[in-house]
Amino acid sequence: MKLTIALLASLTGVGAFVASSRSITSHHASTSTTLYQFGTLGFNTEGLYSRAEEETIRTQGEVMGYLNEVQAPTAIRSNLGTSVIISGFDPTDPASTEILAFLNNEESAHFQFTKIVAHVEDMKVAKKRLIGRNARYTGLLDKLDFTEGASSPTVEQLADVSSWVAHVGGGDMSKLSDIVDAAEAAESVKNVVILVSGAQSVGGDALKAAEELLKDKATTFAYTLLVVPEWNNEPEATCAFGIVNVTDVVDAPFEQSETFSREESLRIISECLAIDNAKGKCVVANAAKEANSLENMLIVGMREMGLNRLQEIEHMVTRGAKGYNDMIATQDDGKTWEKAPELTEEEKAAKAKTNEERILLKREKRDEDAKQKELEVMATQWAKREYLRKSLKRAVSVKEADFIEVVWDRAMFEADLKYRTMKGQAVNESEERTEFREAQEKKKKEAYSAERERWDKMAYEELEPPQDKSITLGR
Repeated sequence: MKLTIALLASLTGVGAFVASSRSITSHHASTSTTLYQFGTLGFNTEGLYSRAEEETIRTQGEVMGYLNEVQAPTAIRSNLGTSVIISGFDPTDPASTEILAFLNNEESAHFQFTKIVAHVEDMKVAKKRLIGRNARYTGLLDKLDFTEGASSPTVEQLADVSSWVAHVGGGDMSKLSDIVDAAEAAESVKNVVILVSGAQSVGGDALKAAEELLKDKATTFAYTLLVVPEWNNEPEATCAFGIVNVTDVVDAPFEQSETFSREESLRIISECLAIDNAKGKCVVANAAKEANSLENMLIVGMREMGLNRLQEIEHMVTRGAKGYNDMIATQDDGKTWEKAPELTEEEKAAKAKTNEERILLKREKRDEDAKQKELEVMATQWAKREYLRKSLKRAVSVKEADFIEVVWDRAMFEADLKYRTMKGQAVNESEERTEFREAQEKKKKEAYSAERERWDKMAYEELEPPQDKSITLGR
């Protein structure tokens, strides 16, 4: 049995990472018979892997050992506050809804925002695009507010805002100065994260100049800068990524045809807002599509260990591939690598319990999401049947999609009743219908009162725009 285990270990090449160099001896080493002669797997295993494959397997083992040694709990910023503003996002682009979803994610316990402000150039377009069914059912509608103006909010618009997520498109590094000036003048702003996309033309000197600007001018708030190339539509977590400090960038960090996942970049910048160790970081992100790249090994290793996205991003931002390479260089110099603090038995038990709870919560969330999707399908079918039924009796003045939007609350109610009936759950139809009608009437009255109050407060000029009464004489 010992011999079989030794053979499997030699085939996989996976060994635990050891911080200080020491020799390991075994009683099998003294025998003159090679392991391959025993044929434990039923065939000659010599030459089973190429030299490159053996090197990759060895590196994977070292990476896993390195991750186990250095991994430590993620520290969260203590001054995130309860209000956050986003700016520079086009409401017609998916990025605007995605960043709002990340900041309003119920699984991100580190975000306790009760107010999320979207700073836009056209408020009417923004409200039409960002206020919808998803915002209503995720609770975003209760938190979402809008301000209108230029690409960056004014000092007055930043009042009472504690955190700021700013996006700069087209690699326009000149806008960083305006963002820093506004944040510096706003007393309440304590954290600013800046995402620059489409930065193909930005060189190493411009990146270092941006870092110097932030270091010199940002004195009252903590900052993080993330620079990425043009966006693509790949979902997050489908491709590994590498992160490099701008000080380590020599030439242009991106190729002209290089792209990066829009959703992944938004995930990284939103998590950096919460990560305490991301303060003062100015970094560049690249996709790492090669399976044998060090970045891919690090990402895959962390996911196999069960780390969440927050921990994964913190490691890549604070250590990344450079951290592993520094470890190798330290070993070559005969120095001891700095290990993460050892956990006590109580901490280990608490961590195990936390992992179990996290798995249970993920399972419950997955089941709830599946149920929600099924309810939405059933609700859509009910609404379409209702539209057809009404259109057969008389001409309906709205299109089917608009009709579904209007009756969606009723459709979801009907779908929920049907779903629980199908599952054999308790249903008191008459009582629930009565409660639903009363709730809808109450909601209708509140909406009417709010609209009436808004109407009463309108200035005369808003109701009747002033007309130009000047007379132009012809020549």
